[in-house]
Amino acid sequence: MKDRATDRASSTAFELTMHRALLVNDIVHTILQNITSSPTDMINFASTCSALSSPALDMLWCKQSTLGPLIMCLPQDTWEVRNDGCIHLTREPLPTEWERVRLNASRIHKLMENPRSTRYKDSPKPHSHVLHKLFALFPPTLLFPNLHKLDFEVVSDRPEFSPDFALLRQFRLPRLEVLAFRLPSGIPVHEIEQLVDTIQAQASGLRQLVISASHVGAPFQIDLPFNKMPKLNLLAMLCNVCLTRHNIADTGLLRSLQVLSLTLHEGSGVLADLQLRDMPLELSALNNLTLIVDRLQLCTSFLLHVITPQLSRIDIMYCKYAAPQEVGKFVRSLHTTCQSFASLKNVSVHGDRGPPQGFYNPLSSDLFRPLLKFRRLTHVKFIATGQYCLDDAFINDAAVAWPDIQELWFASHETHTSAVTFTAVLSLASRCRSLHVLHLTFDGTQRPTLPYRKESEDVPDGKRELLPTQTALQRLHVGHSKLSRAALVPWILAAVFPNLVDLTWYQTPGVSDIIPWLPEAAEFQQLVIRRKTDPVEYAVRPNFVQSLLKVDISLESWEVSM
Repeated sequence: MKDRATDRASSTAFELTMHRALLVNDIVHTILQNITSSPTDMINFASTCSALSSPALDMLWCKQSTLGPLIMCLPQDTWEVRNDGCIHLTREPLPTEWERVRLNASRIHKLMENPRSTRYKDSPKPHSHVLHKLFALFPPTLLFPNLHKLDFEVVSDRPEFSPDFALLRQFRLPRLEVLAFRLPSGIPVHEIEQLVDTIQAQASGLRQLVISASHVGAPFQIDLPFNKMPKLNLLAMLCNVCLTRHNIADTGLLRSLQVLSLTLHEGSGVLADLQLRDMPLELSALNNLTLIVDRLQLCTSFLLHVITPQLSRIDIMYCKYAAPQEVGKFVRSLHTTCQSFASLKNVSVHGDRGPPQGFYNPLSSDLFRPLLKFRRLTHVKFIATGQYCLDDAFINDAAVAWPDIQELWFASHETHTSAVTFTAVLSLASRCRSLHVLHLTFDGTQRPTLPYRKESEDVPDGKRELLPTQTALQRLHVGHSKLSRAALVPWILAAVFPNLVDLTWYQTPGVSDIIPWLPEAAEFQQLVIRRKTDPVEYAVRPNFVQSLLKVDISLESWEVSM
């Protein structure tokens, strides 16, 4: 009797010490949101009391990037991690022991890879024999009744297990909204189409579909039932998987489609079909478009026959050389597909191969001027598309056209001399107050003029008011820029861009082992350190640099001093 009384007293004491706020689900959920980054803290919280255990475990298991933790719910004497890095069973678990696995699996809402996570890369994964055993006991429909998002790579990342499309067919989950899977080599196209049709029939709420392939060679061309996918808002056909020529035209049926990634191949006939249409293909809700192509011309032809009035971002990747006139045609095609200049914010074009050896490939400012009409651009990236022959007029106009630009890249591995002056670069970065990444080759051999306020333009040079320091710029890649010590590059960068921490460049291959930017970068780093240790010097640095620019002095032996 005494023990019972003691138990009742302990229970009563615990109830009294537990705050009533913890009985409110919304409050508990808010608390749990703040500790989701630490699984250990979440487990400790779940162990506090039975009232908190269930919501904590629900959140702990909600998203998983491997099935390893699920198998490790079994008693420790039933499994081991062997030299192959996989989890193997050491004995047959009892049905009651498997029940704990099933219970925790029912809490999983998302099975998605997280390759950036160190825990994901290092964590052991179940061997295929263990997974076969698990799914033999509990079919996916029973094991994952609450699953909303599935990346099948999480289930089938073992080479001997990945071709098991029969298992993927079992994931006919009524709540499934996101599905991603990789096609094994050799699978017939009609089986792929049947698989998607079967899953879609059960998961009528499917919103995102990503299909890729694990082989090189002839691409998979598949036909998807878009007329049965009214809620689809993301479609990605990647890594050697593409839609048939007729199926691309049918994407207009996807009225909710917001994100589209397509692989286009020469000889597929896709563009011929689009050109034969009486009306252009309209993707009225689309705001994010990615095209992966052999040649840039395929992108241009596609954009000329597609209307995307809400397009906010476009990413282009191509692998064969594009001549300057082809780059110009692509830029102009953006006017056709966007219909207006108000929505587009992000343009990224990434080439893979330069021109044939000895072939000059100049990309002049005129080719890129049509982009200046898009006044809301925040990210502009042209990477490995040729030799950029830009000028100060374009850079100055870009500063006016893109006041909210955050990243600007004209990156080329090809060695070239730029006509853009250091003065224009300083003006661009200073006037674009949100610019935090700049990749641009310029001429740093002449002393620049520091950027000053427009309203002081007519004031005598000595009394012009400088623009305030630009605090957003953190990364500057100077490409193949030439420089001289007399240009005071490190001092000016440190004075105008106080938060710049990453200064990088290309080394011209086979020209010289001497890298002219090395001493400048070392001097710049010293100035960065002094900014933190000597705030008084930092406060007067812009005026000091301005006075230096007026002095005709040899800087061959210049030391960092004041």
